[in-house]
Amino acid sequence: MQEKEFNLLKEPWIRVITPSLESKEVSLTEALVHAHEYVDLSGEMPTQDAAMLRILLAVAVTVFYRYDIYGEEAELSEENGSDPEDVLERWEEYWKMGRFPEQAVQDYLEAYEERFWLFHPKTPFWQVADLQYGTNYGVECLFGNIKESMNKATRHHFSMTDGEEMYRLNYGEAARWLVHLNAYAINLKTDKNAPGTTLPVGTGRLGQLGFVMVNGGNLFQILMLNLCALDSNEELWNPPKPFWEQEVCGEQSRKINPPDNLPERYTLQSRRIMLKRDSSGNLTGFRALGGDFFEIENDSGEPMTIWKEKQVDKKTGEELPLRPQLHSPAVHAWREFPALFSAKSSSKKEETLPGVVRWVNTLCGERMLSADFFITFRMIGMVYGDQMKYNYGDCVNDTLTLSAKLLDELNRSERAWITRISDQIEKCQAVAGNALNHFAYKVCKLFYGNGSAKNGIKDHLIRQYYFSIDAPFREWLAGIDPTQMSIDETCAKWERQSSRYARRTVEDYIATLGTDLYIYREDDSRGSKAGILSIPKIMNEYLAELNIIYVQTENTP
Repeated sequence: MQEKEFNLLKEPWIRVITPSLESKEVSLTEALVHAHEYVDLSGEMPTQDAAMLRILLAVAVTVFYRYDIYGEEAELSEENGSDPEDVLERWEEYWKMGRFPEQAVQDYLEAYEERFWLFHPKTPFWQVADLQYGTNYGVECLFGNIKESMNKATRHHFSMTDGEEMYRLNYGEAARWLVHLNAYAINLKTDKNAPGTTLPVGTGRLGQLGFVMVNGGNLFQILMLNLCALDSNEELWNPPKPFWEQEVCGEQSRKINPPDNLPERYTLQSRRIMLKRDSSGNLTGFRALGGDFFEIENDSGEPMTIWKEKQVDKKTGEELPLRPQLHSPAVHAWREFPALFSAKSSSKKEETLPGVVRWVNTLCGERMLSADFFITFRMIGMVYGDQMKYNYGDCVNDTLTLSAKLLDELNRSERAWITRISDQIEKCQAVAGNALNHFAYKVCKLFYGNGSAKNGIKDHLIRQYYFSIDAPFREWLAGIDPTQMSIDETCAKWERQSSRYARRTVEDYIATLGTDLYIYREDDSRGSKAGILSIPKIMNEYLAELNIIYVQTENTP
C-alpha cells in the first residue's frame, strides 16, 4: 500500500436501487446526498446491505448531530444545552425536508477524505497499513456468499460475485466485501506472536446480533427511520466518534468499553485487516487478525437487535444476562413478533425492546409519522455453517409489516393488542408443536407400528402449515387498525382462518396417502384406552385438539 488509490468518497462502490429498479454503483458521498433518489441498497447479499447500512448511518447520525437542515454547524449536545425535544425537532425538520443537507454532508466527509482511500500508505479505509501479524487469506475468503467446507480449501464453492472472475474482482466490490468482512467475519485465528491478547475472536459484531432494521420508501427514509437519535433512556447520545475520527489501532483482540455513541459502535473495527494486491493492481488476498470487541451481554446501547426473553438460572435463581436472539431460517419474521415488541414485558420501557422499535414508537407517539404510514421491520442474519462458526452458512432475510396506528397502540401502557397478537402466534405454535406432532406420531404408529419415523411426517406437516398461514397472517397483521376494529372480533377472525388451514394441512396429507382410509391397527401405546388406531379416529382426535387450542372456533372446511 505505497500509493493512494480508489477514494470511497468519489469512486462508485456502494450498490443502490434506482426508482426504475435498476442497480447502480455510487460513491459514499452520492449515496447520502442523493439518498432520497434511491429506493434501497442493493448489495450482493442482505448481510452486506446490513453492514453497509451501518456505515451510512454512522455518517448520517454524525451529520444530524452536528448540522441543521440549512447545513449550518449547530451541534446537538448536553454541553450546548440541547435536550431530547431539540433532537426530535431537528429530526422532524430533516424528515419534512426529505433529504440530507448536501453541503453539510460534503463538508463533513471532505474533512476526513484521507481516511476514505481504499489503498493508502498510512490510513487505508477500515484497515491497518503494513499489518505485520495475522493470518494470510486468499481473495476468495473475502466473499460472504461462498459456502465453505470446514475441512477443504475454498476452491470448491458456489459464488454469486459480480467480478469478472473470482480472483480479479474490482476495487468497488472489494470495498463492499471489506465492510462485510468486518461485520460478519468467521472465527479467525489469533496470532500468538502479535501484540495484545490472544482471546478468542468469535464472529464479527453483526454476526452476533439478531439484526433488525426499519424499511422506508427510499434510502433517505430508511436512514431516518433507523437513526435512533435518542438512546435507550430517551436521552442524547454522547458526541459522535466514528473510526475515521480516531487514531488507527493495530492491537490484536483489544477489549474496549461499549461505545457511548452510535457512529463509533457502527464502525467498530472487529478485524484488523490489510488488503493485498500485486504489481498490476490485482487484489490477491488479505491479512487479518482479531480487532476490537466488547461484551455482547446486557448491551443496552445496541439498537439494532432483538433480544431473548429474560431467563432465570434454575439453580441459583439469579437473572441471566440479556443476550441477542439470533434469527433462524426456519422461523418466519412474524413469529418473532413477541421478541420484537417485548410481549412478555408489562412495560414499554422494558430493556428487551429493540432500540429501532423504541425509536419508531417515539416517532409515532409524537405524531411525526402519518397514521396511514406502514412500518416494515426487516430481519437479517447470517447462519454460520457449523457451531464453531468456521464457515458461512445460510442468510436470513425476512420482513414484518404493520400500520403506524397499530404500532402507536402497541406503545400504550395497557399493551392489550400486543398481548392478543402474541397469543395468536403462540396458538399457531401450539398447532405445530402439539397437534401436528401428535397427529404425526399416531399416523406413524398406524402405518409402521411405532413412532420412530414420525419426525419426517411431522416436519412435512409443520412446513406445510406455516407455509399456508404465512401470507394470510402477514396480511391480517398489516390490516389491523386498532382505532376502527374490535380486538375480540379481529382475533376471532384470525383463529377461524388458522383453524381452517390447520385442518386442511392434515386433510391434504391424508389425500396423498393413497391408501384405504379404514385401515386400522391395535394401539399398544402406553396408557391407551381406545384399543385401535385408524385414520378417522386419528383425525377426530386431531380436530378435538384443535378445538382445545381454538376454543370458540368451529372446525369447518
